[in-house]
Amino acid sequence: MAQSTIRDSGFDIALGIVQRRKWAGAIAFAATLSLALPFVYFLPNIYRGVATVIVDNQDASSLVSATVPELETRLVTIQQELLSRARLSDLIMRLNLYPTWRPHVPMSGIVESMRRDVHIELSKADRGRPTTIGLKISYIGLDPRSAAAVPNALAALYIEENTRIREQQTGDMAQFLKSQVDTARQAVVVQQSHLDRFKEQRAGQLPEQVSINMVTLERLNTRLRLNTDDQLKVRETQDRLIGANAEEQADPLQAARQKLADLQTKFTDKHPDVIRAKAEVAQLERQHASNAPAPRRSAGVSSAASTLAALQQEERTLRSEIAAYEQRIQSAPRVEQELEALVRDYNGAKESYGSILKRYEDAQLASNLEQTKRPESFRVLDAAVVPTSPAAPNRRRLLIMAFLFAVASAVSMMLLTEHLDTSFHSVGELRQFTTVPVLASIPYVSSRLTFMAVFRVVASIVAVIGLCILLAGAGYRYSRQNTQLVWMLSAPQI
Repeated sequence: MAQSTIRDSGFDIALGIVQRRKWAGAIAFAATLSLALPFVYFLPNIYRGVATVIVDNQDASSLVSATVPELETRLVTIQQELLSRARLSDLIMRLNLYPTWRPHVPMSGIVESMRRDVHIELSKADRGRPTTIGLKISYIGLDPRSAAAVPNALAALYIEENTRIREQQTGDMAQFLKSQVDTARQAVVVQQSHLDRFKEQRAGQLPEQVSINMVTLERLNTRLRLNTDDQLKVRETQDRLIGANAEEQADPLQAARQKLADLQTKFTDKHPDVIRAKAEVAQLERQHASNAPAPRRSAGVSSAASTLAALQQEERTLRSEIAAYEQRIQSAPRVEQELEALVRDYNGAKESYGSILKRYEDAQLASNLEQTKRPESFRVLDAAVVPTSPAAPNRRRLLIMAFLFAVASAVSMMLLTEHLDTSFHSVGELRQFTTVPVLASIPYVSSRLTFMAVFRVVASIVAVIGLCILLAGAGYRYSRQNTQLVWMLSAPQI
C-alpha cells in the first residue's frame, strides 16, 4: 500500500489532547483554584491612612543652618529614630495595634511587621517654593481607626522629634563653641605674652627701630670725629704749654747768671747786689733742677691734661655705644625673622579666635531663634482620616486572575502529560514517525469495569479532593491577616 500523505489537522490534535488529558487538566484546574480561591476570599481587608507633613523653611539666612544639620539628613535621622524598636513598641501598646498577634507573636516580630506596614515618602521641593518640603506618612492596617491613628501619631512625633533635635543641636553647638572660644582666647593671650616679652628683650633691635639706630650711629660717629679733633687740639695746646714752660725755665736762669757776671766785674762778692744776684741764680738753679714749672704755665698744662683725659674717656664711651648700635643693626634681620614668626603665630591665634567667636555668636543667635522664633515650620498639612472603605484587595480582579491562572495551569498540565506520553494515538502520528506503510488500525475497546478499577478511580478522586482541601487550607492559613500579601498584590492601586 502506498504511503498516505494525509496529516491530522491542528484542531484534531488539540481536540485529541483535550480528550485524552481532560482529567489531568481538571485536577490541575481544581488544585489551582483550591489554592487561589482562599487568597481571594480570605485575604483581609486592609485600610490605608495617609498624613502629609509640610516643612516650610522660613529662615533664609545661614545662622541656623550653620549649626543644624541639613533638613534631608535630619528627616532621615528622625525616620530611623521613629522606626526604632522602642518607639514602635510604645506606639503599638499605646494605640492597641495588632491585638490578635500580641498573645502569641513576640514583640520583635510585631515591630518588624509594623515597619513593613509604615511607608514614608519625602517629596522634593517645588520650584515655586524652594524652601518647602513635603513628607507623606502612610500606614496600612486591618482596623480603619488604627490606619488613621498611626500616621497622625507618627506625624506628631516627627514634629516633636525635629524640635528636640534642633534645640539639642543648637544648644550643644553653642556649648562646644563656648569651650573653643575660651581655648582660643587663652591661645591669643599666650601668643601676646610671647610677643611682648620678645619686644621687651629685644628693645632697640626691632625692625622699626633700625632707622633710629642708623641716625643715632651717625650722630655718635660725628661726635667721635669731633672728639678726635678736640684731642688733637688739646694735645697741641699741651705741647705748646710744656714748651713754653721749658723756655721760661731756661731764659731767667741765663739772664740771672749774665747779670751776676756783670755785677762781679763791677763789684766785689760782698756787694749787696752781687749777693742778691747770687741768691737769685741759686734759686733759679734749684727750680730748674726740680723741673718745677711756673705756676701759671703749670696750671695750663694741668687743665689741658684733665681735658685730654675727659676727651679720652668720652672717646671710649662713644666707641662702646657705636659698637652696641652696630650690633643692633647687624642683628636686625635675625630679630625681624623671629618677630615675624611670633607675629604670624599671634595673628593666626587671633584670626582663629575671631572666627570661633563669630561662630559662637551665630550659634547663640540660632539657639535663641529656636527658643523664640521657629525658623522652620513643621505642620500637618493633611491629617489622616478614618477610611470608610478598604484600600485593598480588589477581589473581583483577583478572582479573574485566579481563574486565568487555573486555566493556564490546566493547559500546562495537559501539555506536559501529553509530552511525557510516548505512545501513538492516531494513524497520522504513526505516519509522521515512520515510512512503513500502515495496513490497518484497531480502535480502542473498553473493557468491563472491575472492582480494582473502580477502587483506583475512587482513590484517585479522594486523593484529588484531599489535595484540594490541603491546598485550600494552606491558602487560608497563609492569606489570613497577611497584610503584606495584600500590599504586594495591590501595590499599583494603593
